[in-house]
Amino acid sequence: MAKGNLKNESKKVSKESNPKKLPNLSAPENTIRLLEYLKKHTDKAHPLRSVKDVQKEFNDKELHFGSDNTIRKFYRNIADAYNLDEEQHPLPQQHWRIVYDGYVKLYGDGEEEEGLSGEDDSDEWEEDREKFSNLYYVQEFSYEEIDALIEAVQLSRTLSEEETEHIISTLEEKFTSKYYRKGARRVCKINGKGCCEKDTLRENLLTIQQAIMDGVQITYRFNGYNRDKKLAPMRDYKRYASPYYIVANDGRYYLMAANEAHKDEGAYIVRIDLMTEVEIPERNEKSGKKGIPAIPKREVAGLPREWDENFSMQHVNMSYGAPVSITIRVKNKKKEDGCTPIDPVYTFLHDYFGDTYRFVRVDENDPDYDIVTVTCTSFGMENFAMQYADRMEVLSPPELREKIRDKVKALAERYRD
Repeated sequence: MAKGNLKNESKKVSKESNPKKLPNLSAPENTIRLLEYLKKHTDKAHPLRSVKDVQKEFNDKELHFGSDNTIRKFYRNIADAYNLDEEQHPLPQQHWRIVYDGYVKLYGDGEEEEGLSGEDDSDEWEEDREKFSNLYYVQEFSYEEIDALIEAVQLSRTLSEEETEHIISTLEEKFTSKYYRKGARRVCKINGKGCCEKDTLRENLLTIQQAIMDGVQITYRFNGYNRDKKLAPMRDYKRYASPYYIVANDGRYYLMAANEAHKDEGAYIVRIDLMTEVEIPERNEKSGKKGIPAIPKREVAGLPREWDENFSMQHVNMSYGAPVSITIRVKNKKKEDGCTPIDPVYTFLHDYFGDTYRFVRVDENDPDYDIVTVTCTSFGMENFAMQYADRMEVLSPPELREKIRDKVKALAERYRD
């Protein structure tokens, strides 16, 4: 073909690829827009079948990205940027952000993605015969994780309604595609009873977390609410504590800590929203001194070396003390056969103990009661048994039963006419 004919042919192709003479975008603009399109219009269940769909989408908006092959090259470059390490070696497929059939075939871990197509030649990059079908962006969080994050934000006591709405909107806008099904957004918050200022709570949490990370002690002033509905110090001095775990339970934050005077008795639990003037003493960032070293965990009686997710179930209402095995009788009326319960009545146990309680047997002396065991602190069970006295009875250990009996006697005396 003559040189002049080649030039004319080139003009013809250029004209056909941009029939409306739309403005061409710069390379950075192309990259950003094409990436954002993938993020918003695709996921694993809804891949892009052909880049022609992208071309049409932006042509309708009077934006021109070049030919289909140009778009494919951009997506290949974006995939390389996300999916290759510093030495240009492919990352494990589970860490990829951009996935499509050709990339899986070239660099995949050996197992093709479900739905990988090798039949559709209409969307093939002729330069290296690389398939661009089933193209999608892998979001940073799964939709289930987004749901969990939104739930956590909604339940946070350190965020205002406006901050909550902003964070949720950002999560949905930046980390989901249009196929994400929004969950309940208008969850009504209950006013945080007895909670200090959100900014103070936030600062307390940050300071305590820093001390835990650095393995140093904190000082703080512990407070209670007075009749004027204001926080007031419990004593006129600041306390020292070695912090170990921040615990979130029922909308409140607690600190599990210990001090030198009582470390042999075990760790104690303190509400963080009742703490003020939280500081890390003797900390000097210029000299590199982090603070006073915390008491090693091994020196604190009963302190878990690693966090136990069953903690709140073994320390009902964040009660202190070492958990023990407790046997109780639970009222559970049966049908005439003496075995089949009339109604499911274990909800109150499940609310506090999750699935950690254990049914042992039906009470031999009274079939309308079940024998059940739980693991909990003695102090926590004292108050729990009083709260649900109409539904249960503590059988053992005997010393716990005796403590409850004394409380009941004192209560009966107080309410005597």
